[in-house]
Amino acid sequence: MDNLEKVKRHLAKPIPIILKNPEGNEDTFLFRPLNVEQQAILMEIGKRMESREKVEVEGKKVPDIKKEDMTEMVELIKDIVKSSIEGLDELTLNDFVNTNFEQLSEKMLDLIPKNRNQSALEKIKKKQKELKNARQPNQ
Repeated sequence: MDNLEKVKRHLAKPIPIILKNPEGNEDTFLFRPLNVEQQAILMEIGKRMESREKVEVEGKKVPDIKKEDMTEMVELIKDIVKSSIEGLDELTLNDFVNTNFEQLSEKMLDLIPKNRNQSALEKIKKKQKELKNARQPNQ
């Protein structure tokens, strides 16, 4: 077995993500796991959100999410989709991410490599939950 074959055996495997459209149809997409840069960006966004003042929304204390938080999250998700699904033009990419933002942001945690720093993973999951709770009243 040559080195190229060995390298390929150690590459991350695609992760199936199921998205449901408004009509109830489900489609499975194969996403690449988050790379180190994407994980770092996600952690930075989470850390910034954690430092934000808490506001009460429907009886829950949630971070005061700013426009920049949402904008950076959208850009991160677009980068993840673009690296996972080849052939998307910019218009389709933007429409896909905007249409499926909530589902994609919830499933982003599934794309974090599982054998990495478990503490960091738990922090990211906590921030994702806070982000989801902060968005719910607006929908």
